[in-house]
Formats: sequence, structure tokens, C-alpha cells
Amino acid sequence: MLLLHFLNLLSRLIAGLVPILVLGGCAGHVAYDTLSARLATGDCDGAIRLVEESREDYGTNSELLFLLDSAMVHMQCRKFETAQERFHRAEDLAEQLWTLSLSRETLSLIANDYLLTYGGEDYERAMIHLMSAIAYLDADNPEDALVECRRLDSLLALYNDRYDEKNVYKEDAFGRYLSGILNEAGNDLDAAFIDYQKALESYADYENHYQTPAPDSLKEDFVRVARIVNRMEDARVLVPGDTPGSDLLDTQTLGKIVFIQLAGRAPVKIEDRIYIPTRAGPITLAFPKLVPLSAPKETRFLLRSEAGEMSIQAQLVADINAIALKNLADHRARIIAKTIARAVAKQVVIQQAAKQAGKNGNKDMEQAIETAFNLLNLFLERADLRSWQTLPAAIYMGRAFVEPGAWQLDIPSLGNGEGKTKNILVKAGKIHYIVVNDSPGL
Repeated sequence: MLLLHFLNLLSRLIAGLVPILVLGGCAGHVAYDTLSARLATGDCDGAIRLVEESREDYGTNSELLFLLDSAMVHMQCRKFETAQERFHRAEDLAEQLWTLSLSRETLSLIANDYLLTYGGEDYERAMIHLMSAIAYLDADNPEDALVECRRLDSLLALYNDRYDEKNVYKEDAFGRYLSGILNEAGNDLDAAFIDYQKALESYADYENHYQTPAPDSLKEDFVRVARIVNRMEDARVLVPGDTPGSDLLDTQTLGKIVFIQLAGRAPVKIEDRIYIPTRAGPITLAFPKLVPLSAPKETRFLLRSEAGEMSIQAQLVADINAIALKNLADHRARIIAKTIARAVAKQVVIQQAAKQAGKNGNKDMEQAIETAFNLLNLFLERADLRSWQTLPAAIYMGRAFVEPGAWQLDIPSLGNGEGKTKNILVKAGKIHYIVVNDSPGL
């Protein structure tokens, strides 16, 4: 009789938890290897169709990931209007989810974080603006790109103000550098000087935490603009000594080529588990851990014209791998606190249910129920492994001032297809932005 009672209780428990387990399985995914293969062969129609047809696979709680993946694929396929529509929808959704209600957070204490709608990591929400800015540059829309750079800066400032423990990723150095380039192109040299200055200060932090020093081109741009606005004394604080290339003051008679390389695939999350043995059974704690998938290397581009040729080295301007890893580490204390709180809440529920089952003084039944519940929790407790997997692992940038006229940019094979050649008609005083995508996740 006791055995039948126990089995009946356990079956009702499992039936009640099945919906939670199913919801937990809605982790959001797309066949990234297939997607990569289609884009590598130039099958943009197939890649877009794959993402759109996979929308239901993301689940109701991972709508943000669908929007981000779709935006990145449309961006690579040069469907810029749709890409920006998805980026902006993703931005609005992420903002709403960041202010998630306490009642919704409490729901995750029942089972796991998959019950919550995924709102993205801080760095992912910031990258929405950076990727959108790059897409605008690829579409030759520098005005809107500058707006996205400014919004990126405001967003990171907001996050840093809200957290008691400050993030290392408090400003995006590359976003600041882009903002300076755009302000200089718009002849707002004072704003450009400030942007370049803040970018250099941010890269000082980047070098300490991400091993990403300031690119040489930024130092050249900063000193050149400092000379024009008569702020060399301020400039020498950040860039002492000679800076080759910074003496080129009259750039209006030249054209400028800026190439941005999106390289590799962003890190993915795996699960770390800790089992704590107790008298009633094991308590399970599950934490997300980021694992880099690729470590891209700098690329050299060749520019050719009738007047000659020049080789330009693209330098690392954003190590998204390192930013993601450090960002998660900055939040680890919050994740641990929440995971422990969930474990404590579950233990309270388990013990109450066990006592209820053994209220007639049957201690063996109480012990059996408590042990069974804890064993079931081994399957219920899961770390949230959702992430924006179509982000690049790193961003590289190179730039060159060249004489107006016809130029040819040779793009070497970057591990995702054959090398390419792009013809550019350079105009005096104009910046030509070339975006190269070498992300196998895309």
C-alpha cells in the first residue's frame, strides 16, 4: 500500500514537471554548420530560408536569438533593410527584457532559467548596436552608423551605473574609434578628438583585461587631429614620441578606405555542474561556462592601382571572445547567488513535500520521497546555455589614405571560401567602407 502511494505521488510529480522540462528544452537553435556551408557557397537564399524556417525551433523564450541570427544572415547577404529591421526589433525586445519583473525571475526558481525569456548577456545587447553600425557602414549610411555608436556608448554607461560591481566592459573601444572616424569625416574635429581620446583610454583597459592594445591607425588619427585642433599637449599624454603617418594633415584631397573584417565564430556556452551530497540526496548546481570556438588571426590586404600598390595590415580592434569571457566572469557572483537561491528554494519545496508524504509518521516514506525528488532535480537543474552564436569571434580593421581613382582591393582566402577582389572608385574626401565577413558561424 505504501509502495502504491509512493508511486502514485511520484507519477503526479513527474506529470507536473514534464511541461517545465519541455519548456527548458526550448533552448533556441539553428543548424549553424549547414548555415555556414550555404553562406560559404554564396547560397544566400538558402541561408535566409534556413533561418526563417527554423524560427519555431528557437522556442517562445528565445525570440531574441532568432532576431539576432536573422539580422546577421541578412546583413551578410546584403539585405540591409531587413537586417536593420531585425536589429532594431532585437534592441527593443532586449531593452524590455532587461527590466524583467521580479515575479518572472521568481518563476525560474521553480526549475531553471530556460523558463525565462532570454534577454541576452550585457555584451550581446551592446553588440546589437555595434553590428548595426557596421551594417550601416556596409550600406554606405554613415549618419545612422554614428547614431548606433552613440547609442552603444549610452547603453554601456547605463549598465555600469546600475550595477554595484562595475563591469570591465564599461565602454566599447572600437565603437568609440568608429565614432571618431565618422565625426572626423563630418568635419566635427573637436568631437573626433574626444572620441579618439576616449577610444585610446578604453584600449588601455582592453590591453590589461583582453590583451588588445590600441591599433596603430588610432594613434595616427588621434595625433593628426590633435595637431589640427591645437591639442598636441593633451595628445602626448596618451601617445608620447613619434607617430609615423600622423603628419598627414590635408586629407581632403585624398580618399580613404576603411576595411572591417568580422572573423571567426563567437564562443558557445557549456555547462559546469557541482553535486553536493546530503543526507536526503545530492543537491545540483549548474553554471554556464563559455568556450571559444576559434582564434582568428590578423589579415593583410593588398591595394593596387595604376600608380602602384600598398599592403595594409588589418589589426585587432575587438576581441569578442575575450569580452564575452570577462563579461561572464564579472557576472559570476550574481549567477552563483541566483543558482544557490534556486537550490535553497527547491530544497524547501522538496522537504515540505516529503514531510507531507510522511505525515503519518512513516520516516522511511519521507526519506524515500526526499531522495526521489533530489534525484529528479538532477535532470531539472540546468544552466542557461543560450547565446548569440552568429556573432564573430573578433573584429579587425585597417585603413589607408589613397589618391583618387580606380583601386583594386585583394581580399585573401580567409578560411570561408576563396579569395576575392573588389574594385573601388575612390573619390577625394570620401571614405569607402569595405566589410569582409570571415565568420564560419555565419
